[in-house]
Amino acid sequence: MSSFIFNGRKVTLPGAYSVIKSGETNPARTLDYGKVLIIDTGVAGASYGGGAGISGQLASGIDAVYSFQTLEDFRAYMKGGLFWRCSEALFYPDPSNPAAVGISELYFCRACTTTSASMSFATTAGGTFKIFTRDEGLWANAVVEGEDEAANLVSGYGYQIVTGSIDPTKWQMQIYRGTFTGLASDGLPFGDETAGQSTPELMAVSPEFNNIQTLIDWATNDSSFNNYFALDPSSAVEGEGTVDQADITAVAGWQKATGATETYSPTDIDAVLKVIAGLDYNVIFTDQVGASAAGTTYKKIITHINNVSKFNRFLYIGGYESEAQWSDSIKLAQGFDSPWVQLVHGDSGVNTEFSPLGYRWWTVLYTMCAVVGRVSGKPPYIPVTNKTIGVDRLKHQLSDTEKEQAVAAGVLVVTRNDYINKFVVLDGINTLQDNANLFNAKGYSPYIQFMRIIAQLNRELVVNAEIDLLGDENGVNSNTLSANVIKNWTAAYLQSRVANETDDNLILAFQDVNVTKKEDAWFVTYKVRLNSEINKIFFTGFLIR
Repeated sequence: MSSFIFNGRKVTLPGAYSVIKSGETNPARTLDYGKVLIIDTGVAGASYGGGAGISGQLASGIDAVYSFQTLEDFRAYMKGGLFWRCSEALFYPDPSNPAAVGISELYFCRACTTTSASMSFATTAGGTFKIFTRDEGLWANAVVEGEDEAANLVSGYGYQIVTGSIDPTKWQMQIYRGTFTGLASDGLPFGDETAGQSTPELMAVSPEFNNIQTLIDWATNDSSFNNYFALDPSSAVEGEGTVDQADITAVAGWQKATGATETYSPTDIDAVLKVIAGLDYNVIFTDQVGASAAGTTYKKIITHINNVSKFNRFLYIGGYESEAQWSDSIKLAQGFDSPWVQLVHGDSGVNTEFSPLGYRWWTVLYTMCAVVGRVSGKPPYIPVTNKTIGVDRLKHQLSDTEKEQAVAAGVLVVTRNDYINKFVVLDGINTLQDNANLFNAKGYSPYIQFMRIIAQLNRELVVNAEIDLLGDENGVNSNTLSANVIKNWTAAYLQSRVANETDDNLILAFQDVNVTKKEDAWFVTYKVRLNSEINKIFFTGFLIR
């Protein structure tokens, strides 16, 4: 008796059967292109930051890689420091230009080993309530300035116990964290608020209690509490668990969180690279700039990008700060010599009323963040060349000769465009030294835009093929995934990425899609013309009579 597979089912009974299927190919998935990963190595992030390090007490590994989609969320996590300040340039690379959209998502990982701070409330006869902060590392330790009524929790965590508002015979535990952003190298706060002006933020409030068990139940069951804290298993009730006025008097004022630690080491960098191989990001950078940019950290990251990472990643590196170190930045760029590595030069200044000078200098890390934000906020086919950057002054104003040197050596710089009276990216280039042509024999280009298109095409082909072709529930074999199916699918994807008069896109044209089989694999080749950038216009006029 014959049988057939029809509409995903085995059919043996006589009868007529019908199914209607789509005659069109679903549009290809367009993947995000604005995701950035920062690895904190302790240069800019030490003593700041929330969550756990890559080797943490309450979280570790991939669980210690944190994701943010807004500036506000990242700053709430970071608490202060240079990353806190520079993040504004990632999300808003030019605040004066509404079209200057920044990154879409920020991943942040601290390459360090961390432990939590703890806070305890011990009674005379009722037991002990002890908790850990989920923010690990030195920032979690409380810093209190002033005394008595003037005491202010400026950073870290602390608690106070106050009389109950409903039942005055009971009490409430209020847990706060400081909001001071710390002091920058110029002696001014990273934010626009001094330590004395900062106000602690209330993070958690207990139910009214007169028994330790009430606090333990709160810490065990309250989801809001557990977002920020964790109950120490040593917490326990003694006797009847009673809390009396003497217990409260003993903890008057700020009770500080203590004991948190952080240690940065090369092995923590290795641990980070191990867990991010499959992470969905486009750009990566660290806080290693200037002389440290030539160290082992970036060598490890480049090796990871070239040999471990499934997709192409763009590594941005901060060079040196000023004109006196211009030649050093050039040497760095020449040493990296890669289409996936970008070397940014020069400190930048931003106007502010908070400084008596009317402006503040920030390191090359700030300049680099602004460039990364500007690049990542636009689709891959839009070049960053001549795009505005939201800084107000440059530590190094390049001469025309130095601009030519930058382009020749692959140094990514910001300069003033006198025609629009704005600071702009001079030329959107990487450190590739074989840069005489639009692309070389290896298919590499000195232009960031060109390489971003290549990376985007590769990512979208892989991800869409994994889902649409290799993920077929009724496949995958030589019959269900034929050469014709693959050819049509590839052509349909490429066609969806062809630019036209009304819609810009990754490529201008494609041709010669060929599919060949070897053993258990299909090999697909195609030719494509990328939508490469135009950054020069030459006018020649001819005189006539």
